Amino acid sequence: MLISKIDVFRRDLPLSPPFTHSSSGTVTHLKEVYLRITADSGVSGWSEVRGNCEYVTGDTPERVAAVLIHTIGPALLGKPVLNRNSINAELDRLITGNSAARAAVDIALLDLTGKLLKVSVSDLMGGRLRDTIPSDATIAFGTPAEAEEEAVRYLDAGFRTIKLRVGPDRAGDLERVRRVRSVIDKAGLGRDVLLCVDANQGWTPKQAVLRLKELEAFGVEWAEQPVPASDLGGLKQVRNQVNAAVVADESCRTPADVARIAAEGSADLVHLKLVKAGSVANLQRMMAVAESFGLPYMLGQMDEGRLATAALVQIAAASRASHFEVWGFQRVRPEDDPASGLSISNGAVHVPDGYGLGVTVDESALEPVFSMSV
Repeated sequence: MLISKIDVFRRDLPLSPPFTHSSSGTVTHLKEVYLRITADSGVSGWSEVRGNCEYVTGDTPERVAAVLIHTIGPALLGKPVLNRNSINAELDRLITGNSAARAAVDIALLDLTGKLLKVSVSDLMGGRLRDTIPSDATIAFGTPAEAEEEAVRYLDAGFRTIKLRVGPDRAGDLERVRRVRSVIDKAGLGRDVLLCVDANQGWTPKQAVLRLKELEAFGVEWAEQPVPASDLGGLKQVRNQVNAAVVADESCRTPADVARIAAEGSADLVHLKLVKAGSVANLQRMMAVAESFGLPYMLGQMDEGRLATAALVQIAAASRASHFEVWGFQRVRPEDDPASGLSISNGAVHVPDGYGLGVTVDESALEPVFSMSV
């Protein structure tokens, strides 16, 4: 069975509300690129990747679409659908970087393969270890009152890991974290809730140590990417001087990064994301490296739509990850999202039933960009 057609689509998903953090600035829309790969049998597989990730991958939606149209698409036509190894190896030879475009290909191939074989993507990954994926809930920059209100909503919805974005506003961050801790304690949950912060590379090592020691007084147990991605020495310095677990996110893009972080003791945990890995195959390699070093890892995502989230949920269901961030669709209203089929309850996303990714895509809600066929 061969690949006979490639279609590229676009759709901007409005965020309600928008979000802000140290790396991204304010983001009002998710600029998504959708890929459909069709086999000569007529069966299609879908994927979605975030285009406006300049602050993480260097990608833009225009760049993702251009690479799919001019480089990847022509290389895919006529290739065997079921030979992902061969296709990924060819993409290794053709292009460097372009992780979002490459992830789009691997996800769509898995969705297509699952539909052809009448199994889910998690089955293709070896089978589910869980049917629901407990997720953290993130509080973006805002006022202390807004942080308090969000914390109440998240706890009422069953979330038991809460992460706050932090950065340059030292006094404001302290007050926001204090308010969230107060909400947790008033709910009688105490240490049943994991309270985390994410600086998104916003501090120097010395600033990070000072800030985290202050935040630890409010029960912060987890600090994600406190220093610039390239400063693994600084990351290790912070880890050695604070009690909170130090998590590497932007520092961790490749299997070699995972190995170096583990070997040098730079972090307590790594945050692995499909959009950084560049393919499901590469993400699996990163997971394997972490497991071989005994380094715990979290599977997470950017803010993305339901189709992209479904891909990570399927992978997470078959993984040995210790933590998850799988509700990137939370700020996208269902009526604004062309994909449907994900549900969340009691702080966990349910792994979709059905073949492939298990979600449905409304093609009429997408803007066609390009189509090619043999």
